[in-house]
Amino acid sequence: MAALNENLILKVFAEMSKNKPSPSKHLPEIDEEIDDRIIPDLLIKNLPWPVSVELRHLFSGTMRQPGRARLDQIFKTVERTIQFVSFVLVCQVWYDITNKIID
Repeated sequence: MAALNENLILKVFAEMSKNKPSPSKHLPEIDEEIDDRIIPDLLIKNLPWPVSVELRHLFSGTMRQPGRARLDQIFKTVERTIQFVSFVLVCQVWYDITNKIID
């Protein structure tokens, strides 16, 4: 795993495993060496498509070196994540209003 991505990947995977333990079952036993591609692949498979597409680009081999392209991709990933979460929140508010949960 590239050092640049390692902290991000491990933190996101740890939080994902707390809320959705099913990705953790795909990891090998602690005694075995974990392939560097397993955890990022599990993240990409278990996150919503709009976010996972941007993460796939960020984790690609062309983004291993710090630079303008990597920074732009980080911004795209953050933007897409915020857009997705905002959409989900608007949908939740709409659902609550139509079901008269809130006025």
